Amino acid sequence: MRLKPEKIEDLAQKIVAEFKKHPEMALRVPENDIIHEIRNMITMDLEREDQLEEEARQILKQHMGRVSREDINYIDLVRRAKKQLAKERGLIL
Repeated sequence: MRLKPEKIEDLAQKIVAEFKKHPEMALRVPENDIIHEIRNMITMDLEREDQLEEEARQILKQHMGRVSREDINYIDLVRRAKKQLAKERGLIL
């Protein structure tokens, strides 16, 4: 996960602050509950992305000989594999 918990908390608070600017978006539960849920969603999404990246790395490990022989950039391959896995699973990165 690339974001520190403090940054995730800050993002969640900013999202709720933006919600509160719009009268058509009335909060029906306590603000802290909403912040907590948003924080959890962001954390879960980042963890899912980390898992996807790890899976892409595992797939590429099977082809490391070819990667080395053909002088292919490993980081680019991980990104491509991760994007392909996300596309197959209907995820947005």
